[in-house]
Amino acid sequence: MADQPGREAITDVINRYLITELLARYCEKLDEYDIAALADVFADDCVMDQGPGRGGPIKGRDKVLAGMKARQALFRRTQHILGQTSLRFDAGGANALTYVTAWHQGWDMTTGVARLRYRDRLVLRVDGWLIQSRRAEALGAEGFDESQWNWVARKAPDDSEAPMNITDRDRK
Repeated sequence: MADQPGREAITDVINRYLITELLARYCEKLDEYDIAALADVFADDCVMDQGPGRGGPIKGRDKVLAGMKARQALFRRTQHILGQTSLRFDAGGANALTYVTAWHQGWDMTTGVARLRYRDRLVLRVDGWLIQSRRAEALGAEGFDESQWNWVARKAPDDSEAPMNITDRDRK
């Protein structure tokens, strides 16, 4: 029993590694437009919410993949770059918050960049970690209609903390 904390630490490190690989595989296959391979990333009963202008919450892996196929077909190229990931484990799986920069090039050569964070619920199944639910939240976007996103709520500064050049109009 004395080595149990060591085993828990090793299990934690292994799970973090496996989840990092899962998130990276998602980006790799999305950027390659290999939608069929993305089936290995999501649970059968997954839920994806990429924002109101992107279909809102979509339930079920087949529907999620069909939506991704349609949306990603709009782009000639994409690049999804992952930043930091915060993981919290519990008895049922893990919650992840991952920052993402997603560059897109349309078929007309126009480009857009979305600065996002993925809020994921992950579950461990027999064949490994899977995304049970994902909510994409925008922190910024250039070249995209702003109404299509779930936006991260950001507190307004107190008047005492507001920079001198911010007007009341800018705070709304």
